[in-house]
Amino acid sequence: STPLSRTFERPGQDAAAGRMPPKKDSAATSNKLLRSAIDKGVDEFLCPITQELPVDPVMAEDGHVYERTAIGQWLQRSGKSPVTNLEMGQKLLDAKQVRSMLATMVKSGAISGDKADKWQERLKAEDQAREWQREAEGGDARAMCKLGASHDGADDDSEAVGKARMWYQRSAQHGYNRGLTNYANKLHNSGEKGHAALHWMEAATRGDAWACIQVAGLYSRGISGYLAQDKELAKRWCLKALACKLKDDGDGALPDEDDEAKANAWLDANA
Repeated sequence: STPLSRTFERPGQDAAAGRMPPKKDSAATSNKLLRSAIDKGVDEFLCPITQELPVDPVMAEDGHVYERTAIGQWLQRSGKSPVTNLEMGQKLLDAKQVRSMLATMVKSGAISGDKADKWQERLKAEDQAREWQREAEGGDARAMCKLGASHDGADDDSEAVGKARMWYQRSAQHGYNRGLTNYANKLHNSGEKGHAALHWMEAATRGDAWACIQVAGLYSRGISGYLAQDKELAKRWCLKALACKLKDDGDGALPDEDDEAKANAWLDANA
């Protein structure tokens, strides 16, 4: 008789195929868990105000890390923590280790995606501003104007507004025409409309397209006690804005898209 036989199977073996079943991709699972842990850890360093990774991190008295400019502006308006809503002092401590750690993680790829991209963009902007600062302090009027622009746009930050105005004024004093135009803009925004009009007039005469647009607006509206309303002069300055060119002495500039749009819009509306 044929002897009975038994098949001894290894634990987990596929008896039908005689092969071991494929192992689960434990490496991929581990990578996902690691990425999740890194993302959660990085979120702890997001500035509670900007919700971005801080380029110039500081630790406030509430124990949280913030972007220096963001928490500085906050403390100008409030004496309470943005996180706890409890009273806290004004003291801020440099968090250089946080910045160093973030830089290492971004460069290594541990932090990637939108958070890393924004952090690198802002880091480049700060590096560029430092370069403009160096050139401006060396007497470069164009760099002064660019440095002013790097501080501009934050109307709720009195310190930034002051720095923008200061650098625009210095740029104008060093003969840079766009600096003169931008200085006039800051004067106008602070209510000094008469002085602003005079500076716009000078810059427009020297061929700055944006200043021409501003002068056209002055004549279009008129300024009580300064300028009478005159649509013909407004038209003339709009046409001059469209004709502006860069001059050999550095004054003047070709109108950009915004200049052209505003000039053409006014001319179309007043044809």
